[in-house]
Amino acid sequence: MTDYSQFEASTKSGINPDIKRIRKMDEIVGVVLNQRRESKIKCVICIILAVAVFRVKVYLTIIFGLLALFYLWRGTGKIADTYLREIYEEGLLVPGLIVRTQPMAVMAIANIVARGEADTINACYNLEVKNLDGARGELYEKIPCSCFVRYEEGLYHSAFFPHPLQWGTGSQDEINAALMQAEKDNKENIQDEWEVIKKISGMFPSLKNGEMVLLDENYLPFGTKHSEDSGYTPLNLETPLNKNFGMPPAGQYKKTGQKDTEESNVVYITDDIPGKDIYNKMIKLALPNNVYPYISGQCKYGPVIMADNTGLFTYIGDKNEFLEHVHNSNIPLNEGEYPLIYQKFLVTTRGCYQNGKLVPWNQIKFSVKFNSINGIKLYINNEKFAEFSIQADSYKNMENMSAMELQMVLHNEALHILEFLQSLESLQ
Repeated sequence: MTDYSQFEASTKSGINPDIKRIRKMDEIVGVVLNQRRESKIKCVICIILAVAVFRVKVYLTIIFGLLALFYLWRGTGKIADTYLREIYEEGLLVPGLIVRTQPMAVMAIANIVARGEADTINACYNLEVKNLDGARGELYEKIPCSCFVRYEEGLYHSAFFPHPLQWGTGSQDEINAALMQAEKDNKENIQDEWEVIKKISGMFPSLKNGEMVLLDENYLPFGTKHSEDSGYTPLNLETPLNKNFGMPPAGQYKKTGQKDTEESNVVYITDDIPGKDIYNKMIKLALPNNVYPYISGQCKYGPVIMADNTGLFTYIGDKNEFLEHVHNSNIPLNEGEYPLIYQKFLVTTRGCYQNGKLVPWNQIKFSVKFNSINGIKLYINNEKFAEFSIQADSYKNMENMSAMELQMVLHNEALHILEFLQSLESLQ
């Protein structure tokens, strides 16, 4: 079982837990109890098989014997009454709502910040339930829950686990009192969290049991994850960017003074060339989201699309090399059309030359995937365009981040790059 000894809830349920009821009703605890019962049965089966093959094949006896020991280890032990009581007495009281009736599902919301200096992240947990004795079972019925968290490392809990109070007590008076407390706490939030749950359940109707939706400080979703996973699946990784989804709050990881590129480090184009104003506007578009480092000379080996290429190949980075590659592409540019980025394809002020044919801006979709070495794979209309590492020196203590926090950093960088790329349309 997970150690929750370092978790201190700000508001508790206040109920008097019924241990027998918990053992019978709590379906999260029931999963563990069922696994232990199954392990005991498997242990007996392995012992019988080991005896049966003892005179035939010794190596099979050894294998079955080892399996029996494993299942014996996994099946022994008992969940202590004190632990079951703590779930409901010491857990954090959070709002829950029945969001589906067939099959029944309760969605609960909780703040998963583990350390005070972190930006706010809330999460909605989808819990499929077979029985909620004491509840009416109606759609959008309010179900107060007591939750414990799982903490791995970093600024945030990696998950929380809601236990409906109906599993812990048969006293409707206690449940009503807890519900009144949850309602009181809810008035201090910037939004009504019961309504947030309703909205999120509508936006993500296919969530499976144990899956969570991560929300930023404005209750906008930015990722999904299973409660057992360390990282998360980012949302909003293609353009045009959907403003209904939030931005992962990775601002606290930036070094002081480096949230945006310092103007003193920016080199504008001074050459008297026809595209001077266009390229300087491009630089200005890159600054607000700190994308300038990706276009200012980081791409040292021309238009390669491998992960060791640490940026986008542009005139701003290396004007002579860039113009030579553009010339060798044999793509005829129209009057007043300027090349902006050249990787696998050529991006200009008119759009993208994909496989030699111009795709205008209104037909371009940029999207992002991540590789296994903290890098970004950039796609244009589902074809890989470039792959490069993120500018890690813009962040501090990356080596100490949890998997979820590293994902936030990558996610932030990806969204910034996507916004920049989409803004290039304004240069035409």
